[in-house]
Amino acid sequence: MVSIHISDVRTFRTCRRKWEWSSAMGRNLEPTVPYIPFFTGRAIHHCLEMYYGPRHIPLDKSLDRFLVEEKEEISKIGELWPQEEVSFDEQIEMMRGILGHYKLWVEHDHKMYSDENLQFITVEQEFNVPMLTPGGRVSKRMSLGGRFDGVVLHKPTGEYWIWECKTTRSVKELVDSLTNDEQCGAYMYAASKMLGVPVKGVLYNIIRKKVPTKPALLQDGMLSQSTKTDCTAFFFVRCIRELYPDWSDDTITGFYGPLLEFLKDKEAAFFMRFPVYRSDYEVKGLMKNIYYTGLEMLSPKTVRYPAPSWLNCTMCHFKSPCITMNAGGDYDVLLREEFQSRESTRSLRGEASSTDQN
Repeated sequence: MVSIHISDVRTFRTCRRKWEWSSAMGRNLEPTVPYIPFFTGRAIHHCLEMYYGPRHIPLDKSLDRFLVEEKEEISKIGELWPQEEVSFDEQIEMMRGILGHYKLWVEHDHKMYSDENLQFITVEQEFNVPMLTPGGRVSKRMSLGGRFDGVVLHKPTGEYWIWECKTTRSVKELVDSLTNDEQCGAYMYAASKMLGVPVKGVLYNIIRKKVPTKPALLQDGMLSQSTKTDCTAFFFVRCIRELYPDWSDDTITGFYGPLLEFLKDKEAAFFMRFPVYRSDYEVKGLMKNIYYTGLEMLSPKTVRYPAPSWLNCTMCHFKSPCITMNAGGDYDVLLREEFQSRESTRSLRGEASSTDQN
């Protein structure tokens, strides 16, 4: 029996050639050299896993450990180009800034789905549950597999939620994309089969991949009150306290009150806990479509043709061998030299995971 993953379904529907090369059902390849934006999202995801897991490791310490381990893995491949070294250093600095800002946010967030209202039942929960045919029978050919980032209990309501972390360039763009996202419904189906408790939906923990901008220091010793400063109110207050640690809250409000009120609205541009629901009808229809897609993925008659477009090809790791194949060249050389089996590493370098939007 084959385990079908929602990420595989997405890739198959986007480009069957890419799916053939990247899927465990095909050649199971990933780039040898890390793709830095995906690496960054994976690093942040790992730190959150350690932070919310049983050991509750601080974010900065988790990042330090992660980087040491990853540099050892990367060194086995060979030396990076100088420009790659610079890019990694820039990304590491960005990771530290993002995680430090996130820590400030969870300390100041007291809304409905804040950390203080959540109890983590599990993190990194793998699943493999039966897939039903449209007729309602258990499929003998495929199951639904994958992994939740976690499961949480919302203490004020007693509701269980699937916990999913995502990093993104734009919180708003990601939230808009979740309206019709299949991951939520597939995960709700899986959770209902394995947890034995009603699951309300998926609670997305969304983080913008952007370090807040430090306000400029003016000649009079005050911080600029420009509304163009891209940061949050609590980050701005921290910048004030770094300059004037003895200032009281009233003093800060007296000087910067109007700006801090304005910056409160910037919070949603950096962080958001966004709940997504799916009705039983929606989940049933979604799973039927996944089942039919799975049949195509399993069929030896399915042609692995490409789906070229600006959107599909611009960020695709397989662009070079794909173009070579179209031209009748020896694309296998590129696949051998520039890619490796996902089984040979912890698969942190290739495809964008469900935790990351570029």
